[in-house]
Amino acid sequence: MRKGGRQVLWVMLIMGLIAAIGLTVAVAKPKMFDKSEDAGKVDEPTKWLPDYDKLAAGHDADWVYFPAGSLKSYKSVTVKAFTTNAVEDHADEAETAAKNGKKYFDQWLKKAGFNVVDEGTADLTFEGNIFDAWEPSGAGRFWGGWMANPGAGIEVMAKDSSGKVVAEIRHKSRGSTVKDAVENGLENIVKDIGKVK
Repeated sequence: MRKGGRQVLWVMLIMGLIAAIGLTVAVAKPKMFDKSEDAGKVDEPTKWLPDYDKLAAGHDADWVYFPAGSLKSYKSVTVKAFTTNAVEDHADEAETAAKNGKKYFDQWLKKAGFNVVDEGTADLTFEGNIFDAWEPSGAGRFWGGWMANPGAGIEVMAKDSSGKVVAEIRHKSRGSTVKDAVENGLENIVKDIGKVK
């Protein structure tokens, strides 16, 4: 091979290596909530969790943050009644969703192997918030398919016995009813919690 040909080959090899390193860095960097389309939605409040800027893309839930990394040391959990901070247009649906939150969360935590106990006796306390809930109109549901199904936006926070936050999760889900959307969403949230258990 001529000298000029080798130089071109080396330059191409180096450029390929630089591109591969750049791709690896881009792939390794997690997608963050505060840089996402979800963060800019006016009708979805972001004032309940303490660390929206630390939420990263989850596995089953949309956004997660586990400051301690693992929840394995916690044996018993309790769930407080859910609250809502949904905008006025969705307040009624959100109240209905919040009323069902604790019941469904208890159910999925038990199925995941957590020991769910009464408040005040647990190693870990979960709190929940419904930041959005929607029930599309009849025509919208008929013509819109799955995307027009009712839905719920759920936030969950876990605190240890000292009050320190050890988990934050935000997730939107759909179902045949708002109640169904809450149950589906909490199932996905518990799946991500189980991954760090």
